[in-house]
Amino acid sequence: MSDNIKVLHIDSAEIWGGGQSQIATLIRESRDAPIEHHLASPRDSKLWLKTRADIKGYVPLPRSAAISPWAMFRARQYCIKNSIQIIHSHCGKSHTFAYWLKRLFLPSIKLVAHRRIPAKIRRNLISRAKFCNPTVDHFICVSDYIRGVLIMGGVDAERITTVRSSKKTSRCSPTDKSKAREILAGIKDLSPDGSFYVVAASRLVPDKGLPILIEAFRRLMRELPRCRLIIAGEGPLEKSLKISAKSMMESGHVVFLGFRKDVPELLLGADVFAIPSLSEGLGSTIIEAMMARTAVIGSFVEGIPELVRNQETGLTVAPGQSGELFEALLKLAEDDALRLQLADKALAWAESNCTPRTMVTKTFDVYARILELSSK
Repeated sequence: MSDNIKVLHIDSAEIWGGGQSQIATLIRESRDAPIEHHLASPRDSKLWLKTRADIKGYVPLPRSAAISPWAMFRARQYCIKNSIQIIHSHCGKSHTFAYWLKRLFLPSIKLVAHRRIPAKIRRNLISRAKFCNPTVDHFICVSDYIRGVLIMGGVDAERITTVRSSKKTSRCSPTDKSKAREILAGIKDLSPDGSFYVVAASRLVPDKGLPILIEAFRRLMRELPRCRLIIAGEGPLEKSLKISAKSMMESGHVVFLGFRKDVPELLLGADVFAIPSLSEGLGSTIIEAMMARTAVIGSFVEGIPELVRNQETGLTVAPGQSGELFEALLKLAEDDALRLQLADKALAWAESNCTPRTMVTKTFDVYARILELSSK
């Protein structure tokens, strides 16, 4: 097809998270592809602010867009005026909004729903209607695990494509890592004589398993007094996590950084990235760590093992088991050769499977496929 494919991305989030980062990457990295991107999101959302230079047009949505007839009418008029061919929805409220927009007002448009969370399809009629009838032309999942969840819920496998999240390769030569390590070691409130640095970067929410990491690190500190733990992120568990780690914070072994824009640099300087999640559709920060040539320890849960293959591209431990996590941390702290071997293999795998170009190509293939099928 010679003309650009015109796509309206719908995202209801006002905050900046992993999903919004991936939407922005898709838009930015497909500048040379025959795709014309449009965006519908809450007014002045962080996603719009990040992508406004790369999109063709914008539809501001109210917070209640999932149930707003007026917002649907505006989106309908925008799609007609701009000859939108595909709606690509990116999160829960967006899926609901896009589903009813197509079903009630734009039956001929194509709908792609992007699934980043491993939640099962509910048994109620509304939920099953959204997923198991042809209104949604195709699903894009960030992991094969999520793809399996949809299939188990009754979605036809031919309507699902796995497109993993992507990250760019960091400059990860020994010199680059040494400079990043110096910056990491100089973080305020962190004791300066560290020799083994563990980084965790995520929302501070129950699913991320950070209390387990703190308990595992408490044991590691007794074995290796010069180990350090850096936690980047914010969320509702921040206060309780800081209470749990209070003595280690006072000694300079643990530091909480809050929200950070420099997570790639933190990962570049770390010895290990730890992600002890209890639930994780994929884990895009894992890819970021891989691209930084940093060893990863992750829970053997849901989508994580697709990235972290035990003893090959990292180490995996049972979710919720602080003892296993401690043993894995100690193992990598004591075996430099293994740590570097895992990091090198992880980098090679990520560069072959999780680059922005790969994500753009696979997403474009989905767009082209559903449009070609519709024209037959």
